[in-house]
Amino acid sequence: MQSVDIADRVQIVPLGYEKPRVLDPINELKADKVVLIRHTSDEDYEADFQRELVTELETNDRIELEQREADIFSLQSSVRSIKEAILACEEGDEVFVNLSTGSKLTAIAGMIACQSTGAIPIYAKPEHRDDDGELKPPDEPLTKSVGEISKIPRVPLQLPTTDQQRVLAYIADQEYATKKALIEFSEAEELSFISESKSKSDEGKYLLLKTNIIDPLTEDGYIEVEKQGRENHVRITDDGRNIVDIAPLSQSSSD
Repeated sequence: MQSVDIADRVQIVPLGYEKPRVLDPINELKADKVVLIRHTSDEDYEADFQRELVTELETNDRIELEQREADIFSLQSSVRSIKEAILACEEGDEVFVNLSTGSKLTAIAGMIACQSTGAIPIYAKPEHRDDDGELKPPDEPLTKSVGEISKIPRVPLQLPTTDQQRVLAYIADQEYATKKALIEFSEAEELSFISESKSKSDEGKYLLLKTNIIDPLTEDGYIEVEKQGRENHVRITDDGRNIVDIAPLSQSSSD
């Protein structure tokens, strides 16, 4: 008899200063696998109860535990780590991302990653109770001080086209790219803006690149073009790198 692969229920959980909001969704939604994202830092921010929680998950025979790292106070790092965890899941897995744990930035990052991959965001509402189990507000503020205050990059509602995303991802891996290299990449990858065109001349290909890729990405602030001698060097901007992190390469809302 041929074996049948059974899809897993996967929960991706950034580890913050929470315990019930980590464990209860894992148990109630019967996760088969948990991807725990722990904070990476030069300083040790983990409390004893957090390490005990990790040990509790490690010794749980019912679940498979995978641990990853991210700077949970960096949107880019959190998006990248959560998105990579989602994409590493097997096809057919039911993937949940817990937005109620970690930091506020991992919550934003988790929603961005879910929107760009199709994973399911979940939220566990906090409850504050007294010793008798009655609901009541906390006696003191949950946070007594703040650290660095930073700006959060805005995420566009309309993402670049699939062709533009793939070109951005290519440029992100280089110090810079020439327009000739971008055309060669686009032809090798059979990007639609060039493969579906009847124009076969070099002049026509450069015009297609300018119209479909260079001009719109420059206008949106995702790339910069610098004249270097006879060449134009195309470089990705910080906003462009953000798009590479958050956008799905399989589809685009702009297509």
